[in-house]
Amino acid sequence: MAVCGCHCIRCGSIRLESARTGEVEADGYCDMHHTCQDCNAHFDHLEGTVFDRCEQCGYAG
Repeated sequence: MAVCGCHCIRCGSIRLESARTGEVEADGYCDMHHTCQDCNAHFDHLEGTVFDRCEQCGYAG
């Protein structure tokens, strides 16, 4: 579980479950996906892509 200061791109909630999806870089950065605990949106931290299913995280919608 990773933590950042993001909010849900659908409902704006800050109640996100976060999962690292890539390796941690030398500068400490890593790719991650978030799942909103309020509206269940699952999305990419940087790209903002919303997923119906995600094999990286095991999210099934």
